[in-house]
Amino acid sequence: MGISSAIYKIGVPFILFVLLGLQIVESWGSFKTPFKFWIIGFLGVAILSTIINKLDTFSLIYFLIYTLISYFYFLVLINEKSILLISRVIDFIKILVLIQVPAAILKFISKGQSEDGIIGTLTLQGGSVSTIFPLFIIVILFCIFLFKPHIKYLFLIGAFILFAIIGDKRAILLFLPLFFIVGSYMYVRFSKLELLSRLYNKLLIIALLGVVAFAFVAKTNRTLNPEHSQWGSVDLVYIGNYIQEYTQGNAEDKAQLRRKDGLLYFINHMKNENTQTAILGDGAGKLIQSQYNSRSGLMMDEYGVRYGGRMGFVWLLTQVGFLGVSVYLLFFCSLFAHVWKSYIHHPIYLAFLLLTLVFFVDTTIYSYVFLRFEFVKGLYFVILALIFLDQKFKSSYFTDLMLNKIV
Repeated sequence: MGISSAIYKIGVPFILFVLLGLQIVESWGSFKTPFKFWIIGFLGVAILSTIINKLDTFSLIYFLIYTLISYFYFLVLINEKSILLISRVIDFIKILVLIQVPAAILKFISKGQSEDGIIGTLTLQGGSVSTIFPLFIIVILFCIFLFKPHIKYLFLIGAFILFAIIGDKRAILLFLPLFFIVGSYMYVRFSKLELLSRLYNKLLIIALLGVVAFAFVAKTNRTLNPEHSQWGSVDLVYIGNYIQEYTQGNAEDKAQLRRKDGLLYFINHMKNENTQTAILGDGAGKLIQSQYNSRSGLMMDEYGVRYGGRMGFVWLLTQVGFLGVSVYLLFFCSLFAHVWKSYIHHPIYLAFLLLTLVFFVDTTIYSYVFLRFEFVKGLYFVILALIFLDQKFKSSYFTDLMLNKIV
């Protein structure tokens, strides 16, 4: 673990808990801890799993940092009394998000279109980050556009589509139309008092944007066009055949299982284990990669599966079993239910609901990016905190604050 990694994985949590401790002391008796029983439940399962499987405390702490630290960002914000500080946090996040596109363009100039290597300024690990991070930001911008149809939001959406294209990821081709459709449906549902004629233009623009994005990704991704070119043709039959071959993979070679087969494999694998392992898993922290572990922490080394074990659901299931993964996913269901019940027709509220669906899709069938990377999950909990602050003060001040800070 290098110095920069140590600062992030140990230093940041340490500072966070110092701030949290100071807040608890200052707000003694009034410190708010929503959803704490879900957190306590998951924490209990993780600790019990680690003890039973005789894993080290270091791995457990690492595991808890990956899975729970964002919740504590949320606690710090909802108990913060300084509006100026909250505003500064939003400003800082805005800067971090907006610099990703020029950083990705610099990568394209130096390395070309590739899913390997640096992703903006976010991580040195390529891959699924190039899909989930831009999808996360595009969903927010898309929800804002539905309420405020300004062309600048379309340009920003286009910029983050470019971010994904530079990362050379194919999944954005499917996810964008999916979440545009779901988001449009939710917007129409919540806009039941608004004249449908006022929605047509917005939805038509979104539909056209989805078609353009689909075509652009298909033309620029060399694996998705028959010419294998960076500006090939759009051939729907070819794309359909490619997706079918890509998702089927080689079912006879466990190491080469694709995501769908991998998900089914791990569910059956855990069901066939003894009752204790099925319920509590092989130990919270077993898949933590660190030079201080005797294990490699790699899915391939521990379970003999490479590609088909990339999903967050599998990552959780193998470590904390069916009980742990159920508690964790139900926690996110409770977040969704809370915002749904208290929904006001506002783009940030709609974005949060849609982002929760992104979490479930990503975690279940695609990757562990939303689950493990704080620049995604942390921002998700910041948005939740702003919604809670709105409810605390019976206004839309804090979500408006975020909205007004976005270009």
